[in-house]
Amino acid sequence: MFKIMEEKDKLALAHEWISKLANGINPLNGNAVKEDDVVNNVHISRCLFYVADIVEKYSRASKSSSNLSRKIPFDSSAIQRENYNYVDAISISAFAREIEKIIPENMHLVSYKSMISWLMQEGFLVETEPDSNGHTYKVPSEKGNSIGIYADSRERNGGHYLVTLYNREAQRFLLENLEIMSYVK
Repeated sequence: MFKIMEEKDKLALAHEWISKLANGINPLNGNAVKEDDVVNNVHISRCLFYVADIVEKYSRASKSSSNLSRKIPFDSSAIQRENYNYVDAISISAFAREIEKIIPENMHLVSYKSMISWLMQEGFLVETEPDSNGHTYKVPSEKGNSIGIYADSRERNGGHYLVTLYNREAQRFLLENLEIMSYVK
């Protein structure tokens, strides 16, 4: 019986049987086990409750990971481009969050890290030398500036930092190249 069951069914059955044993019930016939049965020992019973809890958590985790594996690969033709809300300036991480809103739920996302990697590979972004605090930044090259990527200096807590922003033209460029970026890890 156990051999032909699917993994999720095996986990459910294991949880059910272990829980019954922990509660002093014979899982095969539903009868209460005898008072002097080993499963009625408080230490054994606690152990069985613990194992039942672990099996249930594992079952839930495997269900959620199997749902993730059902995601379809990124496909730019499925993007609802007309629903993208262009703004004057946006960071790459905010752009990635906006893209998430216009693709099907079951589709893999293109991460902002993949976008940055591709932009660097293609020469649109370059990395700065470390500043006095040791921070480096990904800023636009001349090629990046030509498509609407620019760096802006900001201040926070008395310190300065650079933020790279993408204007409307750069956002259009990113949308057009998302398919290529989806292959970058």
